[in-house]
Amino acid sequence: MNFSFFKKTIKDFKWSIFWYGLSVFLYGALMVSFFPTMRDMGEEFEKLMESYPPAFLQAFGVEDISSFSTIEGFLSVEYLSFIWVIIVGILLFTLGASIVSGEIDKGTSEFSFTLPIKRQKIVLEKFAASFFISLIIIFITLITIIIGAYVVGETPHFEGFLAFFAVASALSFFLLAFATFLSSFSSSKGKVYGICGGFFALSYAIHVLVGISDRALDFYFLSFFKYYGSPGAILTSGSIDIRNMAVFLTAGAIFLLLGLMIAEGRDLL
Repeated sequence: MNFSFFKKTIKDFKWSIFWYGLSVFLYGALMVSFFPTMRDMGEEFEKLMESYPPAFLQAFGVEDISSFSTIEGFLSVEYLSFIWVIIVGILLFTLGASIVSGEIDKGTSEFSFTLPIKRQKIVLEKFAASFFISLIIIFITLITIIIGAYVVGETPHFEGFLAFFAVASALSFFLLAFATFLSSFSSSKGKVYGICGGFFALSYAIHVLVGISDRALDFYFLSFFKYYGSPGAILTSGSIDIRNMAVFLTAGAIFLLLGLMIAEGRDLL
């Protein structure tokens, strides 16, 4: 039990960890630096936002126009509701696709999956390492915001940041498990990327349509944005919707288990 594939995955993606960590640090710091300006021109900006249609505001996670006057609300709209999800989603889809499909693409599956080790153990170690990487990125995201908040004269709500860490971790677990499931039966990372990208686009499209038509509510359960919720509300209240967390964790566990069974039984040579 030396966790060789766990350590190998961390080593293989060390530069991805560095560049993604640097990206979320710089982008987070940039967003926080914009907040004092937004805070000072709050009333003018609120009047401007009132002219936009509700669907537009829904698309960017604006539930309350006055939320721009708080750093939690500002960061929710400008960063955490969409841009951050894209950044982390790309990383998770890349990591998940590499677990099985990546080995086939690189031509290393004959070595990795013919060792006297159960394939399920190999996949689990690679999955655990990938999830650990996502936690590092989430931590860097939040620590950047917390430090930045103090710099601009705001007091972070630590319960809110802990709650968001939990929600972001559950979201990461789900997205990574979904990509791992696709990787388990695909022989090409490109196919996994395509399906993951389509799923992301569909989820966001449904999320936007909900703000336009009530009929879209019938399909809202298909969008992971429904269960992600409002980062601003989470950061402000420090509360977690247990049902949404359960959806992410349950669906993620199902995708992971299916991926393990498929990878164990298929021909990977």
